Amino acid sequence: MNRSVRDIMRKAGNDDLKEEERERFRRKAEEVGEYYENVEEKTELEKRHDRYRRQQEYASRLGPAAERLPILSKEEQERREKEKPKRRQLQFEGPIEKLIQKYEDPRVVFEHLSLGQLMKYELDEKTGCIYEKGKLIFDGKKLVKDDG
Repeated sequence: MNRSVRDIMRKAGNDDLKEEERERFRRKAEEVGEYYENVEEKTELEKRHDRYRRQQEYASRLGPAAERLPILSKEEQERREKEKPKRRQLQFEGPIEKLIQKYEDPRVVFEHLSLGQLMKYELDEKTGCIYEKGKLIFDGKKLVKDDG
């Protein structure tokens, strides 16, 4: 019989259920008392086993874990997928010169850089200039050729 139904029946006054609950409580109290009486005699392995057994017993009272999981409708799953933040892909698309030719805007170029390129290049937000190790390589309009 379901525990909530038992509680209702117990409160309603069914003596059989009251007696059954008293018996269950008495057995549990004896088990706990027995545990504490014998705790000095038990090895660490036995104590650990008892602790694990109590955890398992407690988990079994909650019911199977699969039954406690929320069951989402298809619409709810789709809504969660849409709300999930999109991560930016940090993959290599090509050298920075090619990206500058392709996207032209330095801010968009920086959105398409790989992780290694992001570590190598700096963007000046105000001017739109791109620097490599402190040296200007893009002035916001065109690539700066290295004469050196």
